[in-house]
Formats: sequence, C-alpha cells, structure tokens
Amino acid sequence: MADAVGSVTIIEEDFGSTKLISWSWTGGTAETALASATTETYYNGKLIFCVTDPGTSAAPADNYDVLIVDKNDVDVLADNGLDRATGTTESILEASLGAVANSQLELQVTNSGSSGTANGVVYLWIR
Repeated sequence: MADAVGSVTIIEEDFGSTKLISWSWTGGTAETALASATTETYYNGKLIFCVTDPGTSAAPADNYDVLIVDKNDVDVLADNGLDRATGTTESILEASLGAVANSQLELQVTNSGSSGTANGVVYLWIR
C-alpha cells in the first residue's frame, strides 16, 4: 500500500497593511510532502508573528518541525519553527522572524508522526 500524502487548507486574509495566513494541516502516513501547501498570493514584508497550534484530537509527535519556505527555499521562520511541542500552542515573536519579498510561501511539516491523522494549524502575520 502506498503512503498517503498529507493535506493542507490555506486561508489568506488581507487587512490592509497586515496579512494573515493560516495553514490547517494533516500529516501523511510517511511524513511525505503536504499537498497544496503553497499560498496563492505573493507576499512582501516583515514577518511580525507566528503561532503553531498542534491538533487536540490527533496531536503531532513531540518535537515536530514547521518550516515556511519562500521561492528560494529559504525558511522565513529562520529555524524557529523547529522542535515544536506536541501539546502546547507556541509563538514566535517578530525579532526572531525573517522577511519575504515577492514570493508565495509553502508550509512544510516534518517529524509529526506517521499516523496519517496528526494535525495542527500554523498562523503567520506579515506587515
């Protein structure tokens, strides 16, 4: 049986000078790439806040990793999305985040477990 690929639902909101992207994700059975994890919109600006929220019904494995990469495969979270806690909502503040220039953004989640049900949400604010 082939391993299932994880899935993502993306909501992109524009509040004038501030943009909010939320990725609701469910991991696959072999930690493979998440399908449809790239934004439709191209973004510009400084990342001002990021929140990782593990699922409550099927939380990812402890120390799961979240990256948000730009068109150059640069992690705009500057490795601050690594080793997230399985049962804790965690924040990354502006001083620890990067910027984005004319790029779509792709969510990558690894080390979340291979159950095919592990899930969570990542929120990213850009100004």
